[in-house]
Parts: sequence; C-alpha cells; structure tokens
Amino acid sequence: IQTKVIKSKYSSAAGTAFVTYEDCVVPKRNLFGQEGKGFQIIMSNFNHERWMICVVCIQRARLCTEEVFKWAMQRKVFGAKLVEQPVIREKLAQMFSGLEQLTAMGYEVTHAMNQVGPQSAEIGGGGAVF
Repeated sequence: IQTKVIKSKYSSAAGTAFVTYEDCVVPKRNLFGQEGKGFQIIMSNFNHERWMICVVCIQRARLCTEEVFKWAMQRKVFGAKLVEQPVIREKLAQMFSGLEQLTAMGYEVTHAMNQVGPQSAEIGGGGAVF
C-alpha cells in the first residue's frame, strides 16, 4: 500500500490522498461485490452527488430566469416594455426552453434512479450527461 498527498484548494487538514494497492490479498469473506469490479462500485457512489448538484443548478437557473423575466416586464426601452422587443423575447424563449429540457432530463434520471436503483451503471451514464 502506498499513499501520496493530493494538494487541493481545500483545507490541507482534510487529508486528501491517492492510495495505491499493489498485489494486495483480500480474504474472500471481506470481498465486496465481484472481484475486479471495485471501480464500478466506487464510481456509482457519485450518482447521488451528481444528481443533487444538477437539481440545485437547475433550480438556481430557474430562479435567475424568473428574475430576468420580471425585469424585462418592468423595464421600459424606447417607450415600450423590454419584453416586447423581439430579440429579448427570443432570448427568453431560449432560456425557458433550455430549462424545460433540463427539467425533463432530471425527471427521467430521477425516475430511473427510483426504478433501477441509484447504484446501477445505467444511472451513472445518464447522471454524467445530465
């Protein structure tokens, strides 16, 4: 077993390290899952984290878009509300469309996590794209 400190921008007290196991013998009773499949198990643990980050980002984007829409409804330019300008309407439409696409994708990934299970390989691919 070898360890090497990984320098990060976070606190050095966290003890972030790269651990290398070479020619380790693990008794069968201590084996978790199938032999040689440990990387998949470790990566599947990120599924919940990725999902949560995506959900929070979508919600923040939705809040920002809402504020932009409110501002466009209040602000007057050239004697008319900003939202009445075709260019602004197009930008708002693109923003709303993108948000709805991401929300739908989020629903699909959430449904799949509930049906297949959050630890499956299929969820990892969808979560990474999401």
